[in-house]
Amino acid sequence: MNIDVHFSALGIPEEGLKGKVVVVIDVLRACSTITTALANGARAVVPVGDMDEASRMADALDPETTVLGGERGGKQIDGYDAGNSPTEYGPEVVAGKTVVLTTSNGTVAFARSRDAAAAVAGCFLNAGRVVDFLRASLAGADPEGPARGVIVCSGWLGDVGLEDVLCAGLFLDRLWGGRPPANVSDGAHIALSQYQRDHSRLARAIAGCNHARRLQRLGHGEDVVYCSRVDGLPVLPVLRDSRLELEGADKKAAARRIKA
Repeated sequence: MNIDVHFSALGIPEEGLKGKVVVVIDVLRACSTITTALANGARAVVPVGDMDEASRMADALDPETTVLGGERGGKQIDGYDAGNSPTEYGPEVVAGKTVVLTTSNGTVAFARSRDAAAAVAGCFLNAGRVVDFLRASLAGADPEGPARGVIVCSGWLGDVGLEDVLCAGLFLDRLWGGRPPANVSDGAHIALSQYQRDHSRLARAIAGCNHARRLQRLGHGEDVVYCSRVDGLPVLPVLRDSRLELEGADKKAAARRIKA
């Protein structure tokens, strides 16, 4: 099965993801935070690209059951309940609540995915679940035909983010068993090659990324370590009607996690 990889959401045409099977990756940190919040019992996460829209949305919801989170430049937005650190979205904060989240990069990518046939949030934490989703969603696709699947790396303000590229490469390596189809896209080839080069030193490679170093300078070094855990949270956030939610067994697993 053939899959395209984009290294930034900003370069994708307005309807470029229409009808596609999409995985949005933002390792540091939106997708890791979304996955964590939902695994910790959040009812839903609403990704919003614009700060004003996020504030209006939160104001229209019940403050008792809403968490407004977000960052700009890696720092929590003034007046918000939380920033974009996964550690801020524990069960005691988000269980049973709706999280409205706006970030510099990841939530913008979800806005571009609203017309996709299916869209999910991917990161190292839920790598296995993402690969299972791609395998099931693209079953029967012509391996040499046009790509129905698209991985969107959020990057950093339009620039490539190595951590997202490595994560995309991990997905593809597992999906293809290390043997890509003949008609592979340039983006997929680059992601797979980079992951295969760095997989034996993955945590060190992530820690050396530009955005990881930026977060470390801001005092979020623990986030970098946390977001580098492969298969740490095997749940799949699915985009439905502009909201990311867990479905089926994942939702039950999250409920059991809260009770434990």
